[in-house]
Amino acid sequence: MPNIVQTNQLTKIIDGKELVKNVNIHVKKGEVYGFLGPKGA
Repeated sequence: MPNIVQTNQLTKIIDGKELVKNVNIHVKKGEVYGFLGPKGA
């Protein structure tokens, strides 16, 4: 089954602060996936 969402080495920096680093996510059609931060956001 093909991926409907995919990231490869995703890094996000805002105002010089690295929020996520090298995130790899592969979500196939029909799967439920959650991505939570340290504060549950």
